[in-house]
Amino acid sequence: MKYPVLTQAHLADATIVEYDPRGIKVLRLPGGDYLKVFRLRHQYGWARLHGYAQRFCKHARKLDQKGIPTVQVKQCYRADNPELLKAPDFPCPTESTLTKHTYVVEYAPLAGQTLKDLLKQQLMSDTLVVQLGKFIAELHAKGIYFRSLHLGNIVLTPDGQLGLIDIADMDIYPWKLWFSTRLRSFRHLTRYATLNQSFGISRWSLLQESYISEAKLSTLKSRWLRKKMQHFLLHPPH
Repeated sequence: MKYPVLTQAHLADATIVEYDPRGIKVLRLPGGDYLKVFRLRHQYGWARLHGYAQRFCKHARKLDQKGIPTVQVKQCYRADNPELLKAPDFPCPTESTLTKHTYVVEYAPLAGQTLKDLLKQQLMSDTLVVQLGKFIAELHAKGIYFRSLHLGNIVLTPDGQLGLIDIADMDIYPWKLWFSTRLRSFRHLTRYATLNQSFGISRWSLLQESYISEAKLSTLKSRWLRKKMQHFLLHPPH
C-alpha cells in the first residue's frame, strides 16, 4: 500500500508531546488530533508491510466494527525526511543509526479519562470496577487479546462507556479467547505493582467476580482464575 509523504505542512503549529533520543514520538495538532510516530527496527521483511503503524490503523478499524470505543484514525503517512521528526534536545540521527521506513499515524483521540487517572483522583467507584470486569469479559468474548491492557490504556468516555487506547499491540481473533489466553490477559492487567496496590485487593476481588459472572466461567475455571489472580498480584513483573 502506498502512503502519502509527511511534509512540514502537516506539522504546522504542532506541539511536541513526547520524544526521546531517536526523535519525536507524539505531536498534538492545533485542532486536537495527534500524530504518533512508528519507527521500524528492521528495514526489511514483514515489518515494512505490517508494522506497528499498520497494526494501529487496522486495530482501530476492527475495534470500531466490534463496537469497542477507540481512537479514530485519519491518515497514515510515510516519513522520508528525518529532520522533520528530530527531537529538539538531541542531534539528528546519523546515517548509520537512522531508522528508515518511519510511519506517522494521524488520529483523533478517544475522549474521556483513563482509569489510571480516575484512580489517582479517587474516583474509582465499585460500580465502575464492576463495569470494568464486564468490559474485559466483552473483549475476550469478541476475540480481543490486548497485550497492553492496563488501567492507563482503558478510558471512561463522557457517555459512560469504556474504550481502549494505545492499540498497536493486540491480536483480534474471529473466535472467543481460549482460557489460557484470558489468563495471560489478566497477567498484563496486573503487571504494575504500584497500580495493583493503589487499586486495592477488594477492588481486584470485585473485578474478578464481575468478570466471572459476565464470562459465565465454570466452577473449575473460576477457581483457577482466582488462584492465578492471587499469584499475579503477589508477583507483578514491574
